[in-house]
Amino acid sequence: MKGSRTAIVCTFLVLILSASRLHAFDVQNLPDATNPIPGSLIIPPNASIRIVSHRGEWTAFFSTGGSGEPFFLIAGQLENTSGKTLTYIKFQFELLSKDGVVLHRDYGYNRKAEALREEEYETGKKSLTEMNIDPVVAGAQDGLRFFLFKDEIPEFHSYRIRFLESR
Repeated sequence: MKGSRTAIVCTFLVLILSASRLHAFDVQNLPDATNPIPGSLIIPPNASIRIVSHRGEWTAFFSTGGSGEPFFLIAGQLENTSGKTLTYIKFQFELLSKDGVVLHRDYGYNRKAEALREEEYETGKKSLTEMNIDPVVAGAQDGLRFFLFKDEIPEFHSYRIRFLESR
């Protein structure tokens, strides 16, 4: 009985995690849903972090009505190599033309510090301490991700992740 319940839960989780990939093909105007988009990094040697992995791909959010809103997702994994605890790691995410010209840019933070994009912090209504960010301890890994909605960005060829700062 217990093994059967575990199998059902595992099957359910696999279906949920793969659902966006299965349905992404139903979304109209979802460019190259099955093709990875090339990406690059600009991380100085003294940056205090290492990018373990990164990828860029088209996907979509789905509503209960079955329609989806396409977006480009840049996601990856980083490692804190600073030897000390970091409160946040800030990145610039760039979309590039075939010639490497920046067509669009925005910034974001590691997954644990994504709350720093909230208006209360950005306008100074809350301090960094008040945001209660879960830090990335020395040697630990954390994710990074950034969403760019298709109707808000120009057509592009590749993406780049640029390290801005850590604290």
